[in-house]
Amino acid sequence: MRRYLFALLLALPAAVMASLPPSLDQAVQRISADDANNRVLNQLQAATLALDLGNRELAGELFDAALATITSVYADSEQAARARSLWYDEGAKDFKGEPYERAMAFYYRGLLDMYAGDYENARASFKSGLLQDAFAEEEQHRADFALLMFLEAWSSHVLGARGLADERFEELLTFRPGFRLPEANHRLLVMVETGKAPRKLQDGIGGNVLVYRPGRRFREEAVRIRVDGKALDLTPIESIFWQASSRGGRPIDSILEGQVQFKQTTQSVSADVSGVAAHATMLSPAFGAAGGVFAGVAAVAGVATLATSRVKARADHRFWNNLPDKVHVLTMPMPASREVQVEFLDASGAVINELTQTARIEVDAAGRGVLWARARRATDVDRP
Repeated sequence: MRRYLFALLLALPAAVMASLPPSLDQAVQRISADDANNRVLNQLQAATLALDLGNRELAGELFDAALATITSVYADSEQAARARSLWYDEGAKDFKGEPYERAMAFYYRGLLDMYAGDYENARASFKSGLLQDAFAEEEQHRADFALLMFLEAWSSHVLGARGLADERFEELLTFRPGFRLPEANHRLLVMVETGKAPRKLQDGIGGNVLVYRPGRRFREEAVRIRVDGKALDLTPIESIFWQASSRGGRPIDSILEGQVQFKQTTQSVSADVSGVAAHATMLSPAFGAAGGVFAGVAAVAGVATLATSRVKARADHRFWNNLPDKVHVLTMPMPASREVQVEFLDASGAVINELTQTARIEVDAAGRGVLWARARRATDVDRP
C-alpha cells in the first residue's frame, strides 16, 4: 500500500529542505504558505517540478497527497457522488482540477510506478486516470484519453497479460487508427513531452465564462531520438490541449456555471488563433480519423455573452501550469546503449538545437526499460 507521508514534508529537517534546489524549495513552501484552496494545485505543480528535477521520492509523495484529495471527491461510488454534490455547493473554490488535470495526475503517478518497476500499480494508475477523464461535473462522457489507454495496455504487455493488452490496444486503435502497436519483443518505452500547458482564461461579461487556449511561446512540434546509430521518430499520441478543450470527443465552446457549452457547428479558425490551427494541422495525420475533428476545433471560440442580470462570480481560471502540450511515444527492443540523444523539431522539421538533450534509459530487474524526457523545464510556464 502506498504511504501518504506528505504531512511530514512540512516538518522536514532544515538541512533536508536546504538541500532542495531553490525552485523546488519555493514550490514546496508554497503548499503551506498559499491559500488552503490552492493546496492541490500547488501539490501538483511542485510534484511535476520534483519529477523534472529527478527527485522521484518527493514527487511521489506530492502526487499521492494530491490524489488522495482528488479521489475522495472523484471516485465511482455513491459516497463520492454525495461528496461531489456537497463540494459543488460549498467548496467549489477548492482546486480539484478539470478532468484532464486529474487524469494527468494519474499519468505521472503511473510513470513513477514504472520507474520503480511496479507495473501492476502503474496499470491501476492509468485505469484510474481514464475514469477521471470520463468525469465532467456530474455528467459521464466517453473516456478518450489515448495516452492512458496506451499506457495501460503497455503495462499489461510487459507484464505478459497478452489478453488484457490486446483488449486495450484494440480500443486505442478506435481513437488512433494506424498507430503502430508494440511488437512482442519490445521492452523499452520512450515518452517525451513537448510544449506548454493549456491555459484557462476568463471571458464573457464580468469574466464569468471559462475558455481554453493553447500554451504559448514554444516551437517544438515533433521528437526524434538517436540511439545505436539509428534515428527514430516518436509518435504524438496525445494533445493535452485537446483533452482540456473537449469532453468525450466533443469540442467545448466554454464552461458556464458548471455546465459545458458544446460547439453546435463546425467553425473556421479565426485569424487571432492561426498559430493554433497550424499546430492542429500538423497533428491531424498522426491522430487518424480523429485528426479532422482535432484540426477543426483547435481554437476554442465563439463564446456567447449573457444578460447582466445573469452574471455570476468570475470563472475559476487556475490551471496546472507545468503540464505539457503534447506527449510523444515510441516502443522498441532494448538497445545496446543506455544513452539516448533526444531532438526536438519545429513545424518545418528543423531541429531546435538548443533543446537537444541526452537522456538515459532506466531498466528494472525484469528487463523493462523507461525513458521519459521533456522539452522544457517545469519552471518554464505560462500564467493565467
